[in-house]
Amino acid sequence: MKYGYFDNENREYVITRPDAPAPWTNYLGTEKFCSVISHNAGGYAFYNSPEYNRITKFRTNASFDRPGHYVYLRDDDTGDYWSISWQPVAKSLNEANYEVRHGLSYSKFRCEYSSIVATKTLFVPKGEDVEIWDVVIRNTGDTPRKISAFSFVEFSFSHIASDNQNHQMSLYSAGTSYQQGVIEYDLFYNTDEFEGFYYLASTFEPDSYDGQRDQFLGLYRDESNPIAVEQGQCSNSAQTCYNHCGSLHKQFELQPGEEVRFAYLLGIGKGNGQRLRQHYQKPHNVDSAFAQIQQHWQQRCDQFQVRSPNPGLDTMINTWTLYQAETCVVWSRFASFIEVGGRTGLGYRDTAQDAISVPHTNPDKTRKRLIDLLRGQVQAGYGLHLFDPDWFDPDKADVAPSKSPTVVPTPSNEDKIHGIKDTCSDDHLWLIPTICRYVMETGDHDFIDQVIPYADGGEDTVYQHMKAALDFSALHVGQSGICKGLRADWNDCLNLGGGESAMVSFLHFWALQEFIALAQYRGKTQDAEHYTRMAADVKEACESELWDEEGGWYIRGLTQQGDKIGTAQQTEGRIHLESNTLAVLSGLAEPARGQQAMDAVDQHLFSDYGLHLNAPSFSTPNDDIGFVTRVYQGVKENGAIFSHPNPWAWVAEAKLGRGDRAMKFYDALNPYNQNDMIEKRIAEPYSYVQFVMGRDHQDHGRANHPWLTGTSGWAYFAVTNFILGIRTGFDALTIDPCIPTDWPGFEVTRQWRGARYVITVENPSGVSKGVKRIQLNGSAIEGDILAQPQGTVNHVVVTLG
Repeated sequence: MKYGYFDNENREYVITRPDAPAPWTNYLGTEKFCSVISHNAGGYAFYNSPEYNRITKFRTNASFDRPGHYVYLRDDDTGDYWSISWQPVAKSLNEANYEVRHGLSYSKFRCEYSSIVATKTLFVPKGEDVEIWDVVIRNTGDTPRKISAFSFVEFSFSHIASDNQNHQMSLYSAGTSYQQGVIEYDLFYNTDEFEGFYYLASTFEPDSYDGQRDQFLGLYRDESNPIAVEQGQCSNSAQTCYNHCGSLHKQFELQPGEEVRFAYLLGIGKGNGQRLRQHYQKPHNVDSAFAQIQQHWQQRCDQFQVRSPNPGLDTMINTWTLYQAETCVVWSRFASFIEVGGRTGLGYRDTAQDAISVPHTNPDKTRKRLIDLLRGQVQAGYGLHLFDPDWFDPDKADVAPSKSPTVVPTPSNEDKIHGIKDTCSDDHLWLIPTICRYVMETGDHDFIDQVIPYADGGEDTVYQHMKAALDFSALHVGQSGICKGLRADWNDCLNLGGGESAMVSFLHFWALQEFIALAQYRGKTQDAEHYTRMAADVKEACESELWDEEGGWYIRGLTQQGDKIGTAQQTEGRIHLESNTLAVLSGLAEPARGQQAMDAVDQHLFSDYGLHLNAPSFSTPNDDIGFVTRVYQGVKENGAIFSHPNPWAWVAEAKLGRGDRAMKFYDALNPYNQNDMIEKRIAEPYSYVQFVMGRDHQDHGRANHPWLTGTSGWAYFAVTNFILGIRTGFDALTIDPCIPTDWPGFEVTRQWRGARYVITVENPSGVSKGVKRIQLNGSAIEGDILAQPQGTVNHVVVTLG
């Protein structure tokens, strides 16, 4: 079944059936103000932190998808009313026609009903902490109409998200007031910048208003049938205490063919409502703000564009996968319709991996995130698994709470720093390849010498921080010489404690290779030699301890008792995705073993919806292995198609030169390819999800937890760098694709360090890998392409063979 389609020209996903089987969401905002909005206008807004600065309320039952940011319309002659978004009024789809366009940081809602065509475009402009609702109502009939418009948002009755669910005192600590087209909402605390005020404003002079939710909705009613809309007028309610909303009402008289345009403004800060309503009363200012958002994303998308024989790859890489990756870098794992604000803070491994994908489109945010992570590293070398970057920001950490723009509690110094017992064994290692890729992309070599403090005191250069990370993993190994699992590795449910993690040793080897290349580039010969010896020791331990000869794959690790996890001898959890893919991705596995391991991955873990994390699923609890053995079979870490490590397999196959299989794995997980099977997928077809139900579950193929997953960053990185094969180096551009044998070629436009590269790859011999010749601006060259002067346009022709 199909509910919409991709509009590549406008970079939009168009939803033509609003009765999709789940809320399909979008993210509005690129700076500090963010709204998470569904295709039916359900959702919520927050400022900087969804946990501690919630602006509008959202109930955590995602299937209910309420409340939201709504505009109601009422025919004042007949009393009939509806909403521009299908929900919450939900007119019959036989009577009304709805369309939703999710774009890059905006969503457009369109409704045709009763000879009225109405649109509502939601977006957050650059440089302002406000969400604009750009509304247009047009009379397409042949008689005059009196149409009333009503806004509705339900304000969060506490700035703390959890208080909305369980803190009755919050009902008595806030209030609304009204003046000149603005409803202000006071959360009863003040700071110089934030001032504790939210507001809803309109660019018209309202006929009536409501700041009290229960007055607007009425007794025993909800958002589908508010008494104010039914009666055609708000009650002009505003006072302290209880539940609060923002509804501004205006009646318009529309002649046939006539339209009216106005805006609602949802924002923060006392006085901002009056200022911005004056500004946006001029429609060209709304248009200008929207154009800036479009330009913001156009500049980012222009950094890398591909045209290939695979339309799903083109659509996702050119727009949606980059957009999702950028969203994860900006908002980490803060907010979605699944994670509604209970976890604010940077996940160390998540952030480090997210940032590797976007240094070319968002170098400033990438650099900021790297500094955040380095400040969250302790002198011993490991990273704090989850932390608020403000804790260690000298510009913010010493600011008195009353001066802070957000109301976020700061723990004591003792509570900030966890010990080795609570340390994840992989977190710090992801930082190293991301730093290297950032420098390669931007040429910001001075960053390596920047001095950054450790979380537990002292400071050092970025270079020394990297060495500390590598040395920590070298120190914390088990009897087999394999890195200890500690609290957990990448798989939070694999709790090995004193056991050993094959995945972390392979990751350690990859990080070592990246660092060695950096040391060699910087002329640090002794460091390069030292860490080359360390890498050799890691490889020897892995090859001697982790290969399962009978199965023909790498095991997942060892328990504290020395029992192997993931062998052909076992009936549960025999083979695992992470260890086998990283063995190849890292460059540790020799080609013969790498091919054998990935053949086993294909044989045992592949499905039409992607690669399973492990198989068969665990069914017997075993605390020596971890909580993974207690998770339902086929769900999340226990035998599901866990999306995040799937791209590691794409990289592995590309490194092995097997482009057909790399594309087979890519196509299986690509949400684009499931657009016509939504009754199975359920989730959005433009977003990667955290996991898909595995074959050991009755809902095999159902996608769960969209948007906030490291899958997007890794998918973008894997396709652009290894399948399409366009990789930056410290001084040169490498072009080394690995594509399906039936591709005649592809084209890429790539921006790098101020120069533009128009790349045409030709595949006359039908191979997957192997560059026969390269021409740069009409002349043959050998090897990589040195960085070209800024402002130049360079034509590159690559012939495979």
